[in-house]
Parts: sequence; C-alpha cells; structure tokens
Amino acid sequence: MRVIDTLEAISPEEFPDGSCVAIGKFDGLHRGHQSILRSVTDSAKREGRRSVVLTFANNPLSYLHPEACPQPLMSREQRLEAFQAAGVDVCVMLEFDADLASIPAERFVAEVLVDRLRARHIVMGADFRFGHRGAGDGALLRSLGGRYGFEADVLGLVEDGEAGQVSSSRVREAVLAGDVDVAARMLGRPPAVRGIVVHGDARGRELGFPTANLGGDIEGLVPADGVYAGWVVVDGVRLVAAISVGANVTFDPEGESRVEAFVLDFDRDIYGQRLEVQFALRLRGMERFDALDALLAQMHADVEATRGLLAD
Repeated sequence: MRVIDTLEAISPEEFPDGSCVAIGKFDGLHRGHQSILRSVTDSAKREGRRSVVLTFANNPLSYLHPEACPQPLMSREQRLEAFQAAGVDVCVMLEFDADLASIPAERFVAEVLVDRLRARHIVMGADFRFGHRGAGDGALLRSLGGRYGFEADVLGLVEDGEAGQVSSSRVREAVLAGDVDVAARMLGRPPAVRGIVVHGDARGRELGFPTANLGGDIEGLVPADGVYAGWVVVDGVRLVAAISVGANVTFDPEGESRVEAFVLDFDRDIYGQRLEVQFALRLRGMERFDALDALLAQMHADVEATRGLLAD
C-alpha cells in the first residue's frame, strides 16, 4: 500500500483509470468503517480502479478544539496496517492543520478528490463532515457527483444487536469503562494495545507469575484499570494471557500505571520485542490485598478464570 502524507504529493498520473475513494477519520476502524472500506475495495476491483482512503494523521479536533479532543483508539501505524489488511491500494493520510481546515467543502471535492485523485466513486459515512467549518456532508457530495462525474455513496450507521449503534465515541467509552467485550462487538475484533516488552520490578516472577510489561509509547487506547482475560500476540502467534492494567496497589499504591500480561503455559525471553495485547473480558477491578496469601490465591483464580474462558 502506498502512503501519501501531503496534498502536493498526490499525482493524478497515478490514477489513469480513476479511483474509488473512502473519506473519513477512521478512528478505531470499527464495523461501520469496515463496511466503508469493503464498499470501496469491492468497487475498485469491479471497476478496474485503484482504491484510496483519504484520512487524517491527527484528529481534526486536535487543531480545532484541542481541549475537547478525545484519546485516539489506534495509533497512526495501527490504522495504516489495518488499511493495508483491508486491501486498500493507496492511503492519503494528511495532517489536519490551518491550511487543510481552510479549504471550502466544494473546493475540496473539486481540487482534491476529483482533480488530484480522479475519483469516480466516493464513499463516506453518514456522520462525516468535510471542508471549512464542516460544511460538506452527504447531501453536498451527492449533489456534486453529477457535476464532476463521480458516484457518491453515503453509508448509514451500523447497528449491533447487543451493543447498539456503532461509533468511535461509543467504542472509546466502552474501552475506558473496561467494557472490552462490548467494544469488541462494535470493533469486530478485540480492542488491543501494543508496545515494547521492558524489564519491570520482577515481583511477578518472584511470586511465580512472570509478566511481560509494556513500556515506552503504548499504541492504542488502554482500558480502565483492572484484571482482564485476553491474549498476546508474539511473533504472529496468539497466546492466552491474564492481563493487569493499572498500578500494583498491594505493593506500590502510588506507583505508575502499567500494562502487564501473564502468558499461560509460556516460558520464553521476549524482552525488547513488540507485543500486542488483546482484551477479551474484564474479570475484576484492581484490589489491594493485606496478605500475600490472599493475593496469590486471587492471582491463581484469575489465571484459572482466563483459562476457562479462553483456552479453547
């Protein structure tokens, strides 16, 4: 997948037969976003064109209203990998800044989508807005299609039978509340974070539960403090793990919050490797134990609960 990060770098010559373009923020790549990507890639294959995603490297609110900007569900790299996995040919990922914010909606369609990308088919979600002050919407896009020679599809919001309406904000709320199973229904996959495995205080190893600690800049949205059943992905292999998020309140109540995973039936040195941690279900909140025996009993119970839920 080719990645383009400025408007100036978009060359119309790359799209001699035109393109099929999906536009949106795509934070989290939830099931609604996946529907948009499927529509675009299917159309591109059917029409013999290149499939394109046009999105932003940063949330537009980080420029427009930084005080109201939410935490991202995925890092830039995670989104790019997801686009590639979805079969997208080209990703145009632009920094949302003053220049981009000032482009009127109709000019954005004419100069960027039509002139530069040679769009012949454009797809977006019903709740997406584009152009200066968000003046561009699905109705405007459809009205311009006849004038500029492209087909416009505006897809409605996706509903889940149990989780309800699917949106990035609702996924974010679920993850931050620890309701990772609800988030997974909206995402179509478990919410996940990843980072480099670093040395911790070795307390888990001393207790018989050696954990892989994520350090540095963690990619993805970390869920609420607690103990979770889930998985880790090591060298492409998915393994069952009991996962702790938060400070170790029994030994160091004021310590830093961390993500650490005890991988079941696993004994390898993976320090320095990039690890993905996937969350299936929150088992409990963080607790402080007055006695070491009580802590160990609970840790054994957490591992057995995880094994019972996910071993198959």
